[in-house]
Amino acid sequence: MKRDALPYWLSLMVLLVACYGGWKWYQVRQFEASREFGGVAFAGPPLKEFELTERSGEPFRSADMRGKVWVASFFFASCPGQCPRLNANIKHLHEQPELADVTWVSITVDPDNDTLPVLRDYADRYRADPRRWLFCRGEFDYIKRVGEDFFKLEVSWKGHKDYAVVVDRQGKVRGMYDATSINQSQKLRVLLLECLAEKPTQSEATTDLAAGAKRSQATSAQKQDNCAKLDSCGF
Repeated sequence: MKRDALPYWLSLMVLLVACYGGWKWYQVRQFEASREFGGVAFAGPPLKEFELTERSGEPFRSADMRGKVWVASFFFASCPGQCPRLNANIKHLHEQPELADVTWVSITVDPDNDTLPVLRDYADRYRADPRRWLFCRGEFDYIKRVGEDFFKLEVSWKGHKDYAVVVDRQGKVRGMYDATSINQSQKLRVLLLECLAEKPTQSEATTDLAAGAKRSQATSAQKQDNCAKLDSCGF
């Protein structure tokens, strides 16, 4: 009797496992579908300038990004939850040839632990191009201001939204999308292509030339100053 019942119970177990797997698949699909209509696209005022420190030790200045398309996001290296998924999606977008002119800026919300060496190691995990995917840190109170005042995103200690914020060539926030979502990451890609297709305005081109000339003058003045110091020392 028991042997006759064994196939029945095995079949029932297989059926239950299949039903459970189907239910979890349905939940995931419903979750992604609910995010399909999320995200925010808008044209905001120009961002104020801010400065952080990149993993290389070099300063990152928002003012230097004028004329470029870039994306800002928040994370922390020891995050066990959404950050790996967020940065995995960013990595996928960062590697697409048509987005090669986009700069990605990831800002830590745990600066006490995310030192420059930690940021370098974390960036290496994702094979982040040091010229196109920057990892930045600063004092936490200042990072909180950057998030809330400049990007209008709530930032707390080891807490952040999973949005990727798109900034266009004019320094305007053009949209923000949940980068942990595949559907919204696709929308993010579409917006980035739109921003890349936009030509810099005449005023932006003039500003870039003026900024370049100013940097050149500063470099020249520094060289002259160094030469004068050498002469005064008898070299």
